[in-house]
Amino acid sequence: MSAKAVGVCGLLLAVLATPPAEARWTSALPSLVEEAARDFDGELSLYVLDVESGDTYAYKADTPTYLSSAIKLGVMLEVLHQADLQQLTWHEELEFGPEDLRDGMHRLNRVRPGERFSIATLLEYMMVDSDNAAADLLIRRVGLDNVKARLVARGIQTGPVASLLEERRRIYARLDPSAHNLSPSQIRALGQHDSPGSRARFLSELLGHSPAWTGRELDAAFSAFYAENVNSASMREMGQLLAQVARCEGLSAESCSRAHALMRACRTGRGRIAAGLPATASWAHKTGTQHRRACDLGILYLQPQRPIIIAACTRSFWRVSDAEHLFARLGRIISTAAAHQTQ
Repeated sequence: MSAKAVGVCGLLLAVLATPPAEARWTSALPSLVEEAARDFDGELSLYVLDVESGDTYAYKADTPTYLSSAIKLGVMLEVLHQADLQQLTWHEELEFGPEDLRDGMHRLNRVRPGERFSIATLLEYMMVDSDNAAADLLIRRVGLDNVKARLVARGIQTGPVASLLEERRRIYARLDPSAHNLSPSQIRALGQHDSPGSRARFLSELLGHSPAWTGRELDAAFSAFYAENVNSASMREMGQLLAQVARCEGLSAESCSRAHALMRACRTGRGRIAAGLPATASWAHKTGTQHRRACDLGILYLQPQRPIIIAACTRSFWRVSDAEHLFARLGRIISTAAAHQTQ
């Protein structure tokens, strides 16, 4: 454990050493979270909820925040809802075609057009590996309007909901409206350029723009898109959504078990909140990552049947590794404070 991690744990234990009888475990969080946020070269939004006791802690939790792939939680819930209503079946197959290429493809990265995948498989690819092609295939099947309507029916306020392909087109269209016509294969190729400068130059080639756009101009395009609040919500809203999932609200027992299993199996974000949790903890979550944005939202179980919601998103940083270090630090702070309450 690093010296900083030891210091965090030591300070936390000191704060909790002689609490008043009526003190909530979340009362230990403000000073430690605020210190962590000050050390981070970016901005943090955080919402913590002890589902059993109702104790909460919020840090800038009402700021609308771009969720990136964490919006797939909403897609999952609509798929599960339609399965519960028998409007689809888990064995139903969807065909992957040339128009289904996306950036952020993982399990579907090497498949050939014409291959077919069950809805159960696509849901796994979307939630476990955060595959964008799987997400948009499911969105097309269940309907984008239905995804938004399901969130509204659950009382969750978000900005406009868009497919992953439409997201990308809208970002690049901030530089040139003709980007709305970029093909799925072109969007995929753009996503293979990691640096803003390289991606801006490649976009310039695709759209015939001279002189080439700069990384700074592309960064401004992303910022303008984020300001539209597309696929965005506050951490308080997302925390309430996760609490509903923890309580299996609006889901059959089978669908609730499937949701929890998929979130526990998530392979992304191992260096985020999970990195700060004890080995005995269970962390059922979904991550999201985009240019200068990163999220980790989920349900923490330090003990069975005692869910703790953690919804955290970061923005305005330059290095994802900095955001991940902050997430891991938050995992240590929150899990240590919550564990102390049960001793």
